[in-house]
Amino acid sequence: MGSQRLPRRLLAALLVLAVALCSVAGVAVAPARAEDATEAAASVDAPPALSSARALLVDRTTGLVLFEQNADERACPASITKVMTALLVLESVDDLDEEVTVQESDLERITWQDSVAGLRPGETYTVRDLLACLLVPSGNDAAYVLARYAGGGDWHAFVDRMNERAAELGCTGTHFANPCGMDEDGHYTTARDVATFFEAALDHPEFVQIAGSVTWDLAATSEQGARTLETTDDLIDPESPAYYPDTIRASKTGTTFDAGRCLVSEATRDGMDLVAVVLGAPMEVDASGVAASFTDTRALFEWGFGAWRSGEVVSEGDVLASAKVELSDSGETVGVQSSGSVFATVPRSTTLDDLTVELSWTGPLTAPLGRGQGLGQATVSLGDRELGTVEVVAESAMELSLVKLVQSWLSDPVHLAIVVVVVVAVVLVAALLCARGSERGRRTPRAHARRRGSTGRQAGRHAHRR
Repeated sequence: MGSQRLPRRLLAALLVLAVALCSVAGVAVAPARAEDATEAAASVDAPPALSSARALLVDRTTGLVLFEQNADERACPASITKVMTALLVLESVDDLDEEVTVQESDLERITWQDSVAGLRPGETYTVRDLLACLLVPSGNDAAYVLARYAGGGDWHAFVDRMNERAAELGCTGTHFANPCGMDEDGHYTTARDVATFFEAALDHPEFVQIAGSVTWDLAATSEQGARTLETTDDLIDPESPAYYPDTIRASKTGTTFDAGRCLVSEATRDGMDLVAVVLGAPMEVDASGVAASFTDTRALFEWGFGAWRSGEVVSEGDVLASAKVELSDSGETVGVQSSGSVFATVPRSTTLDDLTVELSWTGPLTAPLGRGQGLGQATVSLGDRELGTVEVVAESAMELSLVKLVQSWLSDPVHLAIVVVVVVAVVLVAALLCARGSERGRRTPRAHARRRGSTGRQAGRHAHRR
């Protein structure tokens, strides 16, 4: 009996094991639940109301337009034209200390309506001083002298090159008819285009130096004594009630009856670099004698510096999200940590909680994960605006759970079928072995009896012989 009980117990155990395995295989790993992503962007204070018909405020570092008002509407640019004139001269003349003599023909188009630097035929100036005559007091006479000199003797050829250069810079709403900005058919631009060619000029340190100067000293010439040029920009003039201290790096004014009052300026503060353009401000001035172009520009800068900031919105080590992790006994999620930074211009009140993060992978991660292990990339957005992409790593280690690994393996239908087939095969083999063992047990007593009977008969025969 003992020899029969052991196989039966083995069979029962195998059956229990099969049931248990099938039961374990039915335990599935819970799928990752997508967390609701917030799309709320930080609010920004309302921009100022302007008197100017057209305006633009842009952050130079990131290219973000903070404010625009009819920025693509064509308008007369007045003497803001001289920014493009200066840019082309700086790009065409290698040595700004080259000397140029003023010719009678340079002054043929100058009338009493023009703003001038007081140049006289026969005077000799350096290109640098002529650029100062162009930008500081906004001299139309200097514009024609420089255009003729840099244009190979023909200011018309220089203006053609101005239009070519504007197109190269991507200015689609601009066409120049002269180098100084006097109102003329076919002479127009847009606030957005002004910002484009003004930024190109800012890449030249000489332009920034000259266009940011309150005064410029000229040496005596053959026709007149030494004199000092004075700026037309009240924002950089400490004696003006519109003075905007310690922020303006460069600027250019413009005024005609058709264009109204115009101004383009660059200002920096707290790591921000802003360019403001206003076109078509009213000609009238306020009680303190300040024109609306200066008032509007100051208001734009104050709003830009106050409501916005430029800098790292994501820093190295910031935890940007939480990712689902399978097969780990260290938890169900791991922090997704930035291994770099994202620089952007955002509303000043923006925090990490305001950002939307899109990970480069889909579905849960799988243990094991090492601390600092690369996971992929995260794209960071604020509302509908993408700010940048950064590499991300695991904030902590996630150890592998062998139990969950087996559960996961068995949750696959194919794996389960293999297990069931193996278990059934083992059960069948065990059952067959048990059956054979029982049959041998029944045969053994009879064979032993026969052997004993045969032995007895043989013994009797031996005894009879004796």
